[in-house]
Amino acid sequence: MYAGLWMYAWDLADEGVERVMGWAADSGLTALQIAGSYHAGWFLHPHNPKHRAYMPADGCVYFHPDERLYAKTILKPQVAPVCAETDWMREAGKRLEKYNLKLVSWTVCNHNTRLGLLHPECTVHNCFGDSYPHALCPANDHVRNYVTALCHDLANNLPLHAVQLESPDYMGWQHGHHHERDLTVLNPLEQTLMDFCFCPSCTRKAEGKHVDIAAVRARVREILEAAMAHAPGRPAGHPETLEQVAERVPELAAYRAFRKEIENTLIAEIKVAMQPSSARLFLLGGYHPQIAGAVDVFNSGVYGQRPAQVLESTRAARAPLGPQHELYIGVRLGLNSVFSAQDLTDIVQAVKAGGGDGVMFYNYSESPMTALNWIKPALAGGR
Repeated sequence: MYAGLWMYAWDLADEGVERVMGWAADSGLTALQIAGSYHAGWFLHPHNPKHRAYMPADGCVYFHPDERLYAKTILKPQVAPVCAETDWMREAGKRLEKYNLKLVSWTVCNHNTRLGLLHPECTVHNCFGDSYPHALCPANDHVRNYVTALCHDLANNLPLHAVQLESPDYMGWQHGHHHERDLTVLNPLEQTLMDFCFCPSCTRKAEGKHVDIAAVRARVREILEAAMAHAPGRPAGHPETLEQVAERVPELAAYRAFRKEIENTLIAEIKVAMQPSSARLFLLGGYHPQIAGAVDVFNSGVYGQRPAQVLESTRAARAPLGPQHELYIGVRLGLNSVFSAQDLTDIVQAVKAGGGDGVMFYNYSESPMTALNWIKPALAGGR
């Protein structure tokens, strides 16, 4: 059974490569899923010897890239300060055989505030024309060239077992920015409408496929302006579901299909770009027939679920997959999600019983050592 652990380069830098990899091997893990590119956060690290509260540099890569590969895009990778002198992904790669571990690049794609602020023309734009700085638009050719170059770079210049994709799709307006505000209190439908992108790239490509994106944008803006003007109430007849919007805006179905095609074709292009590497492609996301030939392993999360729920969620995630696909299930180790070694053992066994081919634990940096040390008995009991 595949058993991976998400982690960061600073874990290796601060705690020592040999120590971390030795602990991982002893715990029964089979893979380290190290962030090869990442956004940022304000983290509590309960066992890090150098810091307990930490905010990494935003939108950086955690390896030494081949900058020649990014000639076709204005978006350029920036190496995180922790990796400026030492390529920690490569250091881990040198020790894989020693510890019988695989190396996976946990690769954040379109979630990049650093690049979004530098190049707002490459970001998602809502119906009002506002740029979302954290959200690179997957319809933008510079973004597509950057992401495919990044995945090629990782797959071909590091000894990777797999590239694991996070956020290759459209990102929405909610992000968790510092002091994020919404005193209007948009409802779920309105939040979804705020997620829709009408940037120049989306507009041009949608029109090229005969999608009346201008009509969708006008109606979306009308609905949102009505909500904002009447808050905290809503006007009579205000739609409450996306289905109700679709009844009034026939073009919405074609627009949503266009968005899904943009996302799916980017994933397929990434798989092609990873050649000639033999690295596999993992996707943190759901199955779609259009990407069946590109994705090797689908990754689904059961964060906070009890074992019975995990069993049902795993079965549901397995159901649409073909025999050529594997399914790995993500489990959050925080003490508000997993409560004992037996609890984690039951979760791992539920994943296996539900048809899961592997389990992934989130994550080394933020989990207390108490919870991390439950991995070993959980894996031993789940085999």
